Amino acid sequence: MEYWLLHVANILYLWSYSVRDILWLRVITVIAMLLLGGYYFATNQFAPVCWQTAFLVINIFHIGLLIYERRPIQLTDQERKLHEQCLKTLNLRQVRRLVRHWEWQNGEAGAVLLAEGVPNDGLRILVSGEANVTVGGRQIARLHSCQFFGEMSFLTRNVTTAAVIATAPVRYAVIRDTLLQELSRRDPDFATALQAAIGTDLVHKLLKERI
Repeated sequence: MEYWLLHVANILYLWSYSVRDILWLRVITVIAMLLLGGYYFATNQFAPVCWQTAFLVINIFHIGLLIYERRPIQLTDQERKLHEQCLKTLNLRQVRRLVRHWEWQNGEAGAVLLAEGVPNDGLRILVSGEANVTVGGRQIARLHSCQFFGEMSFLTRNVTTAAVIATAPVRYAVIRDTLLQELSRRDPDFATALQAAIGTDLVHKLLKERI
């Protein structure tokens, strides 16, 4: 009589192999494990029951994690503006993860946001306000809100080749290199999306210079 548990469990396992969504794959697998565990218990095979229990705990944990990660993401107006203007290549969850780790900084007109010829330990985004990019005291570019700065030295791991000086009250964000490396290690797609955002911003800057 208990053999139906074994057969249904294996049919569910076969079905799970055709499911593309990892959440549903785990849900179907958990149901199959419960049936298979029932079969083992009914046939007094207690060692497999213990293994099935361990597998169940792991899968249920990951199901909870997937549900948590898929919860709706609510961005503030400022975060939404950054996403739409300079972080388009990141999805909402990646934007939220980035925002959660960066440091907010404020500066008055004339403040040096990034000095020339110094090591750069983080990635910076001008959130509001304007700033000049200077080399040897000579202005070479102008930054507006929702633009990266210091990204070249950050990517090349060299000292900065230009200074960034605020021309009005500004607010900008800094995310340290160590934190970025940790985020990238956890989510390789995040690193790819962020590099694409930086590349897009660089292209826009170069086009403005040519115009």
